[in-house]
Amino acid sequence: MAIAIRTPSEEQWPEMFRVDARGFGFVPDAGDIERRRPIIDMSRFRIAVERGHIVGVAGSYGFDVTLPGGTTVPGSGITWVSVAATHRRQGILTQLMEACHTDTDDRGEPVAALFATEGGIYERFGYGIATEMRSVAIDRPNARFRPGLKLDRRAVRFIDHDEALEHRQRLWETARRHRAGEVSLTAAWHQFLTEIWARPQGPASPAFCLAHADGYAVYRITEKWTDGGPQHRLDVVAFVALTPKAHLDLWHTLVGVDLVATISHRAIPADDPLPYYFTDNRVVHTTSVNDGLWANVRDVAVCFGARTYGTADRLVVEVAGRRWAIEGNEVESSCRPVRTRADLVVDHPSLGALLFGGIRPSQLVAAGRVSCRSVDVVRRANAFFQTWPAPHCQTHF
Repeated sequence: MAIAIRTPSEEQWPEMFRVDARGFGFVPDAGDIERRRPIIDMSRFRIAVERGHIVGVAGSYGFDVTLPGGTTVPGSGITWVSVAATHRRQGILTQLMEACHTDTDDRGEPVAALFATEGGIYERFGYGIATEMRSVAIDRPNARFRPGLKLDRRAVRFIDHDEALEHRQRLWETARRHRAGEVSLTAAWHQFLTEIWARPQGPASPAFCLAHADGYAVYRITEKWTDGGPQHRLDVVAFVALTPKAHLDLWHTLVGVDLVATISHRAIPADDPLPYYFTDNRVVHTTSVNDGLWANVRDVAVCFGARTYGTADRLVVEVAGRRWAIEGNEVESSCRPVRTRADLVVDHPSLGALLFGGIRPSQLVAAGRVSCRSVDVVRRANAFFQTWPAPHCQTHF
């Protein structure tokens, strides 16, 4: 029997969740199904159905995505992509992705983005690595802050329940516009995160929330007792700082948590100043650097005409036989189709890297992903597409 691609009905929600969860290796309980439902817009999801049973799922969340310069555009956060192990190699994934992209285009969302569970899947669908994500582990017993840092020991306090939810929700709206690659969160998303953080995660505790007037940090503790004393692990699960002062005060408080041997953070921006707070910056050990957000530019003119650029310049970029003149500076920009000679010729996945400024064009040229007219063009492109601060997305979806 043929596979049908459909929009799921409300009655199919529990089955859809269970099928997708099975694909990712877990079994949701009734509480999981109930907590997740408010953040799901069923009209944005597609299911593959055979003989009345769901055998594949894909969908999206509707976000506003921040571009370099602080402008936001509507975006589609592709998620829940899975096909049953019994139905592999039948083209179901391709059909589901095409259906989601059609929905994205119909909604007028100029960019789609995702976090890839496996790095070899999504380039063929037009996605390229747009940001990098760094994981660090801090050797807390040996972490000593440099003398002379202006620390405010009264700036941070614990908050919980409704106060924590209101504080995080209010600051997030400002914070997410400060970092290209970050996305908006609805009230339902904030509530969902609050409920997830309120529950233990494996051996880790429910989350604690530290508040600063200009930021917050959310963390869990995993207890570990040895004959030599406590060797607890502190895992930072969310961190927001609107100012350098908030960043320093929050990290000073985290490093001061008693009984902890190691502090980890799996989603730190590439340009984070954390190691430079300490007398020995090696106490902040980078445990991995991986791909973060992947982007698929659906509308070149809208995306590249909305962001700002590091220098005042004009470059012609060719992709899939079409040429686009991108002109801009730190304040304004434009992008329009032209017929003039291309400065850069790129594949579609590389557009995501250029859009967010997270990967240097020279890296793509060296890898054979981009060709250019001259070395001077590469130098100009590096300066033109760069952005500060470095693009980053800590919102996993």
